[in-house]
Amino acid sequence: MMLKRLFIAAALILSFSAELFSQTDVELQLKKHVNALTADSLMGRFSGSRGEAIAYDYLIKALKKSDITTLYNKTGQDFSFVSDKGDTLYSKNVVAIIEGYDPALKNEYVLIGAHYDHLGYNKMQIDGKESLRIYKGADDNASGVSILLEVAKDIRRESFNFRRSVIIAAFGAEEQGLIGSWYFVNRAFSYAGNINLMINLDMVGKSGGDNYPRVYTVLPGVELSTMLKDVSDLPAMISPKIIATDYFASDHQNFSSKGIPVALVTTGIHRDYHTPRDLPESLDYKSMASISRYVFELAKSASNQIRPLPRTAFADDKKASLAGKDSSGTVYSTYEVDQAPTFLRGDQRQFLDKWVYDYIKYPQSAMNAGIQGRVIVEFIVEKSGEVSSVEVVKSVDDALDAEAVKVVRASPRWKPGIKGGAPVRVKISVPIEFKLKR
Repeated sequence: MMLKRLFIAAALILSFSAELFSQTDVELQLKKHVNALTADSLMGRFSGSRGEAIAYDYLIKALKKSDITTLYNKTGQDFSFVSDKGDTLYSKNVVAIIEGYDPALKNEYVLIGAHYDHLGYNKMQIDGKESLRIYKGADDNASGVSILLEVAKDIRRESFNFRRSVIIAAFGAEEQGLIGSWYFVNRAFSYAGNINLMINLDMVGKSGGDNYPRVYTVLPGVELSTMLKDVSDLPAMISPKIIATDYFASDHQNFSSKGIPVALVTTGIHRDYHTPRDLPESLDYKSMASISRYVFELAKSASNQIRPLPRTAFADDKKASLAGKDSSGTVYSTYEVDQAPTFLRGDQRQFLDKWVYDYIKYPQSAMNAGIQGRVIVEFIVEKSGEVSSVEVVKSVDDALDAEAVKVVRASPRWKPGIKGGAPVRVKISVPIEFKLKR
């Protein structure tokens, strides 16, 4: 028995050491990428410059080393733009696709992106002497590109666990007006409507004070926010603050404008932003390694969910609506009506607080098995205010699912949604959390 205990203890120590080594190894790789992208020879990676081209070559080689084949390998996904000075400049995107294993879903995509250009350099006269100021952009955005490379490597290594395909994209000319990502989503990639989620990595290298991991989703979304929280609940995982607004202009905006759900992952703006002080030594590589793991798990979750995330209010095509038609008429989503349904003069949060959590019971079988999680239930508020068509769209466990459906079905009447002055049928989703006390 003593020998067995010693063996288990040794195994735990080895497991911990392996995890520690892996974390440290990722930190070293991140630092290596940042140093390469911020080298003096790149002169600040200005869009269309030789320095940006050197960065492009570095990304291609790094992905190839991870056994990831990029599209347009020699020329890149190239495009041109006119600079402020009137010159025509040429830039390119780095694009690779890691194919999912599921034949039915591999033509749907999760996209992870980061821009790799920056502001370049300028020359100033100081005390009669010419001084060169290089804007190296360590945090903006060598940090995001470095995490992109490490996450891509991990996804390629575990691609057998990804049902949907994953697009890896490093965008050029972001600092010139989000041009590379605009070109990708509007001109170069004809299957943009099949992108389930766009994860944007921009300025993810700082920590401390006002700088901490956060995720901006631009618009509220039950399914996406639940997915983000579920990833945070994984063992030894960071818990970024989830904010249902936008933060700063970046490549995700070209995707969100098409109705594609987005997650801007960042540690925030700081005083070194867009200055020559944004240097490699100012980054927190341990924090970046933790963010890398979070992004990997987020991409995996989005890749493997049963149904794609619903498109947002910005969508301009038929996929935008959650609506369908039946004998009772059109079903609208909450953003398609003039006035959303209300419960006791409140929204879905009021419904959860004043009804669901007051009456729901934790199934004993799930408690005994230690099962917990968030069940997403979707239902229709009819023109009469009655609740109908209750179904689980994100499952955790049969017993938890059944309890959630039972309580929602028993809901008192809502005040129906209004469109054009008349009551209409509206589809609503709510996350119901089952959490065991410790």
